[in-house]
Amino acid sequence: MLIDRACPGGGWNAGNGIVYGTPLRPHVDDTAVTLLALRQRKQDPIVESGLLWLERTIPDVSSPWSVAWATLALAAYDKSVEAVLSWLGSAPDRCVFEHTGTLAMVCLAFDYSNTLSALRGKYEHYPS
Repeated sequence: MLIDRACPGGGWNAGNGIVYGTPLRPHVDDTAVTLLALRQRKQDPIVESGLLWLERTIPDVSSPWSVAWATLALAAYDKSVEAVLSWLGSAPDRCVFEHTGTLAMVCLAFDYSNTLSALRGKYEHYPS
């Protein structure tokens, strides 16, 4: 189902990729969460397209929530996250963390190795 919901140019949003013939825009956080869910399908062209979209888009994102999710997704696909972590490290100078959920996601992103290890242990055995 997730593969069918991809946006035409890569990435995902919270619903369909196309509605009434109109392509919808993907969202960084939805794309990152979907990529995490589909990491056992790394070779699928739609997954590859979503990952490329995320890599192209993340430099222009200013939301700590979205950047934190993107960090986890990029790390799960063995992509470099140093620039993204550097941005997150300076986020408190530029952003106000109004929700503890955002702060928690940023903390999980900084500890991405352990975060992804915990996910692997719980969810890798499910069939795709």
